[in-house]
Amino acid sequence: MNISSDEASSALQEIEASRRAMRTALQAHRGHLYLWIWGVAWVVVSALNWMYEQRALRAMLWIWGAGLVATLVIGFFQGRQIRSKIDKRFMGVCVTLLAFGYFVWPTLLGDLHSYDFRSYKGAYGYFTVLWMQLYMVAGIWFDNYWFWIGLAVTVLVVGTLLIVPAFFWAVTLLLGLVLIGTGFHVRYFWR
Repeated sequence: MNISSDEASSALQEIEASRRAMRTALQAHRGHLYLWIWGVAWVVVSALNWMYEQRALRAMLWIWGAGLVATLVIGFFQGRQIRSKIDKRFMGVCVTLLAFGYFVWPTLLGDLHSYDFRSYKGAYGYFTVLWMQLYMVAGIWFDNYWFWIGLAVTVLVVGTLLIVPAFFWAVTLLLGLVLIGTGFHVRYFWR
């Protein structure tokens, strides 16, 4: 079977058009919305913590809850647009890390009910780093930019707590802006 150069050219153009459409669909679902949601939540929570410290706890819980609801809604709608199975092993790893981080380690290292940390900043740093583990696991499992975000945030949070704790809230505010900026990069420039 022989095909003409016009037929071959047309077939290659159709393949390229299909590849572009697939890249556009994947780019629209790579996680930028999640980065924007959690970046904004992080900026607001950091600003509240900077101004009110522990008195901001109740507002923090509402903000994190709203972020979780928004995440689930986006996941639901994106799941209807691009069908893929939920990776049960990945979800199992995430649940295990969170269970250990919220219950096992505090029980072994301190009082479970009071989360007896040395300071409120230390507690906030601990839970930030706990969630950054999930970012790093997602980076290992899926797109590696998640890993680098998690690692960078972890290093900055721990470094700030140990070296310049007076600037801790400013750095956490900046990290929220980094998530927002990364969301823009992933959405508009990631190839």
